[in-house]
Formats: sequence, C-alpha cells, structure tokens
Amino acid sequence: MQIILLIITNMKRRIKTMSWDFKREETKFEVLPEGQYRVRIKSADKAVSKVGNDMLVLQFEVSGSTTILYHYITFLNDKPEITNRMLTSFFDSFKDIKEGDFNMQNWIGKVGAVKVKHEEYNGDTTAKISYFIHKDKQADLPAWVEPSNVKADKDGYMEVTEEVGDMPF
Repeated sequence: MQIILLIITNMKRRIKTMSWDFKREETKFEVLPEGQYRVRIKSADKAVSKVGNDMLVLQFEVSGSTTILYHYITFLNDKPEITNRMLTSFFDSFKDIKEGDFNMQNWIGKVGAVKVKHEEYNGDTTAKISYFIHKDKQADLPAWVEPSNVKADKDGYMEVTEEVGDMPF
C-alpha cells in the first residue's frame, strides 16, 4: 500500500499545467508544377483496391524537390490489355528494372521519368503522374538532383554509409 501511495504522490508532483498561446496555423503545400521530371522509386507495395483488385502502390521522390508522388497500377482481370499497357509504360521508363521483374524490393532507388499534370481533388489542385516517359526519351531531362543533403551518383543511386546488418536472404 505504501509503494502505491508513493508512486501516486510522485506522479502528482510531475503533472504540471501546460500553458501555450495557441494560434491556428494551416500547413500549405506548394504543388509541384506541371512538367517532366526524373523520379526515384521510394517504395513499392502490393495492395488490394476498394473493389478487390490486386494493385501496386508506388511512391516516387522527385528530382530536386521534397514532393512525393503516389501512383497506383491496378490489375484489371477483365481488361488485361489495360494493365499490361500500364506495366509496359512503367518498365520502359526505368532502365535498371528488367521487364517483368516483380521483385519490388529491386525497384527501390531506381530512377525513371514521368510527366506530371494537375488535377482537382476535393477543391484542391494536386500533382499527379500523367504518364511514364520512355527511357529512350529521357536524355534531354536534367540529371537527378537530390532533394536535400543526401549524396547520390549521377544515376540517382544513394551511397549506403551505415551498417545494414544481416540481410533476410
């Protein structure tokens, strides 16, 4: 009983009233301008769409920007030609991803290019990937530029400078 009372007494001593002059501040994001950009795959995950179709959820870093673009490739069983066109466009944009390679961990860090367009969503303008640019048509785009102090080579590959540990394979 004395231990419980001591803990409660110590807790009461630590609890203080917090005072803050709160003023509402909205976060405003700048929308990535429309245009062509080099992108690097940040993540690639399998998911299921709202209607039950398999899909890929892709996140892309944009060259020279802190913007993250999201893109979804849905596997349409009743329209495989549409799915295959989307996958062909994706594979054709990334020179370092072998066509048909669905080991998505191999995709992370690979650089390709996209055309960004603006769309209205819930009254806000958002940047969306309109299409992937074929690797043969990317020569005129500027080289990859890191969005911050991260160092990478001219192809956008980052140097790993910390111990990774045991790999799962």
